[in-house]
Amino acid sequence: MHKFFLSFALTAALSVATPTLHALPFADTVISFKGGTGFGIDDGIADGEGIDSLQAVTAAIKALDGTIVALGGATGSPGTITMRFSSGEVLDGTGPDLRFYDTFSFLDGFSLDISADGTSFIHAFSLAGDLLNFSCSLASPCVTNVDISGTGLGEISYLRLTASGNSGQGFPEAYTLDAVEALNFRSSIAVSEPGILALLALAAAALMVIRRRKILRNPFPGF
Repeated sequence: MHKFFLSFALTAALSVATPTLHALPFADTVISFKGGTGFGIDDGIADGEGIDSLQAVTAAIKALDGTIVALGGATGSPGTITMRFSSGEVLDGTGPDLRFYDTFSFLDGFSLDISADGTSFIHAFSLAGDLLNFSCSLASPCVTNVDISGTGLGEISYLRLTASGNSGQGFPEAYTLDAVEALNFRSSIAVSEPGILALLALAAAALMVIRRRKILRNPFPGF
């Protein structure tokens, strides 16, 4: 009975610490950003035209909050951004695997490439854009779902967006990204919970009980 309890406690503790399947809300790290004409950051209060520091761009798209990064390049060279889910991988699951949010004005177009390691990218999706749809807002985001099943990649951590298709001009120009959500995600970081310590303590206690009983049954193991 005690051996069963020990085994159960250790198994439970390890299962909590192992990588688990769940949805991580948003991509959180910007690897590179190259803005096209009219690129910048808009927070609904003041625009950051021309701002291209990775720190500022990363801060702007870490959550669905209405702050947008305009890729720029409705005319001329298109803007591009490369991002990463730093704590795990997007999986090729049932239905859509990625969700893109545009919360500013027009539904602009973009092209998406994805990668498992950040070095070799595969084209995954293109959105033509619809400039007749100019109702994208935080209250009613323009949502684009992407299924990566046709790419041959079972899991990815990197994605690259390039402005393409129909794009609004003025400021900000081209696709206006608010956030990228993972709909099928495997975390690579062990989840630390107080329950792990409790389970390990129970396992240690059970081990001590088993050891004590063995000593009581045979106090002189050499004889």
